[in-house]
Amino acid sequence: MSETLPFVSAILLSHNCAEFVAEAVRSALDQDCEPMELIVSDDASDDHTFDILKREVESYHGPHRIHLRRRSTNSGSKSAHLNDVFPRASGHVLVSFDGDDISEPSRVRKIANAFRRNPSVQAVYSSYLLIDETSRPLGRGKVLHPPSETNARVWFAKVDAYAAGTTLAVRRGVIDSFGALDPDIHEDIVLPFRASLLGEVEYIDEMLVRARRRPGSLTANLERFESVENYRARMLDGIEQARRHLDCRLADLRAATGSMPERGREFEALREVVFASMADAESTAELSSPSLPTRVRAFFRLLRSGAYREDLAQNLCLTFAPTSYLRYKRRMLGGVRKRVTAGRS
Repeated sequence: MSETLPFVSAILLSHNCAEFVAEAVRSALDQDCEPMELIVSDDASDDHTFDILKREVESYHGPHRIHLRRRSTNSGSKSAHLNDVFPRASGHVLVSFDGDDISEPSRVRKIANAFRRNPSVQAVYSSYLLIDETSRPLGRGKVLHPPSETNARVWFAKVDAYAAGTTLAVRRGVIDSFGALDPDIHEDIVLPFRASLLGEVEYIDEMLVRARRRPGSLTANLERFESVENYRARMLDGIEQARRHLDCRLADLRAATGSMPERGREFEALREVVFASMADAESTAELSSPSLPTRVRAFFRLLRSGAYREDLAQNLCLTFAPTSYLRYKRRMLGGVRKRVTAGRS
């Protein structure tokens, strides 16, 4: 193993993705990096996913070391599945692969180089390209990341901050320092914040993954925009999730304070960021209120706080022309769904 690159464990998770998993696992096996460990874990698929994985693994004769496993029961969530897999990984750097996505051959090498260049980097993620079921490109995915002048800890302390999970990689210490993930919270919400408490988080502005968008997810999004009532219900559900994120952030800060008491003041300041971001998130729900004065107050509250600047135009439309905004979103998503569905025929 070369000393110039960290030893990498790539983790590919799959569940009922027989149509796509061969291409996904091949993209992991085709990584042009030093030999790595690849853990392929199927979450009790009830289609032919595992049979395809077994065939691909048995036909591989390259340098990477592969461990194929299959859960007897479904874990219930990606975070729960990762809790099962993380202890089995031996690498210093853990790179996530999804069973229906495609990674570029240079992905792991570029991630490993980012960790190698800067020992304080604890997590790395990148941009990605959205593709349909036939792998046709749909456009660049939306990936928010801290601007260069922004402290990553402050950025990721917010209850709705995340790093695209399909592109995420972390050092082993991020897992060992904080323990298991909450099964009900997405890993891309939790791991970047934990990484930021230990060091730096680096964003690679390259589309290193082709992430697949399926018609089912588009249908769910269309339903969200069918009416103001549907939109408000989804926003209120998001607020409930944000409250779980708040509890998780506070628990991680308590753990960090216990292990690094000399940084207590810094962590206390981050607690204030967590609570302020929760207040901002709750204000967004008021943007879908039936009352125009309530929507206006919420809009200007968010404007004063500086929250969700990237969504200023969207929030303005929600405040003063919600019906027109939802109609526009339905039209846009409907066009994407037609392209995805056409690709299947």
